[in-house]
Amino acid sequence: MDPTELTREHAELVGLLDRRAAVRAALDLLRAEGDVAWVAEPVDSSDDLVLAQLAGDRTGLLRGLTVPRGLGLTGKVHASATPSWVDDYLGSAEITHTFDRVIDLEGVQRLLAVPVRRDDRVLGVLAVGARSAGTFGGRAAERAEAVAHEVALAAAVAERARLAREVAVHEERSRIAADLHDSVGALLFAIGSGMAGLSEAVGADPELARRLARLQDQASEASAALRDSLRTLRASPAALELSVMLQEDCSAFSDRTGVPAELVMLDDPPSLAPSRADVVVAGVREALLNVEKHAGASAVVVSVARRGGALVVAVTDDGTGLSAGHTSGIGLTTTSDAVGRLGGTLRVLPDPHGGTTWRLELPC
Repeated sequence: MDPTELTREHAELVGLLDRRAAVRAALDLLRAEGDVAWVAEPVDSSDDLVLAQLAGDRTGLLRGLTVPRGLGLTGKVHASATPSWVDDYLGSAEITHTFDRVIDLEGVQRLLAVPVRRDDRVLGVLAVGARSAGTFGGRAAERAEAVAHEVALAAAVAERARLAREVAVHEERSRIAADLHDSVGALLFAIGSGMAGLSEAVGADPELARRLARLQDQASEASAALRDSLRTLRASPAALELSVMLQEDCSAFSDRTGVPAELVMLDDPPSLAPSRADVVVAGVREALLNVEKHAGASAVVVSVARRGGALVVAVTDDGTGLSAGHTSGIGLTTTSDAVGRLGGTLRVLPDPHGGTTWRLELPC
């Protein structure tokens, strides 16, 4: 199959938000090069890979097989992050023979493996094996890399969609918490205040006083329970905290100005220490304030990515750009100093076509 046609067909997978479905479709495409195909994915935070999904296997021995980094062809490609193949698996001197028994029972004679990469990260390894003699060669590797590229893209799309759903759920929970605070919370406060007023008018009736005191205690307990529930509703998972805070600032900016501000998470958000997250959020807030005051923009994008071990946050607008002789104000200088103390950098860059990009890089 022509590489362009293969890429075109597999590009349809990007629309699938089910990552497993995307991988299954990729394996079916890859089997055009051989008889059995699999994807090996990381396990938690270890260096091991696990053969998570397969197509065309016979014995079941490959399913769930753990592959340490560097072992076998799959482990070798995981370690090197470059495509590789062997046309005589059992006789090859280029790989370890840790998995010879399983490969032999599967009847695989030759194997091709390529890394599944997203930017500078290896997300896994895609492999295809053939049960007949022959050679894979460079063209087969190119076709497999095209499929691996689309698998990585589909995985990224699925992850972004998952994150967007989780942020949306958190926003809805926050809205419900605010509604409960304004309605039920206010009602409980009114009930407590009313009973406190009644207790002063009870006089010498001890039974009525006792019953009112009990009702006051129950109202107080209900208020405490409501506060605990509201804290739980408003809480966000650690992995979402940065996304949630930045989304709230984008929404607030749009509400104030009427200018759309979109948050785009290009990679998984890191879990930052509170002090570092505060610097990032405060910086973005200052950047949005500057856009509001000076840019005359019609649209703003806040993007978050991870590049080479650093968190990269950019605020880009399509406004008038930097004026001649522009100098940094107190807000930008303060943010730059705070970022610098954490080992990061902050730059404000003009766009040749108009607009400005505020770019923060912070080790994470």
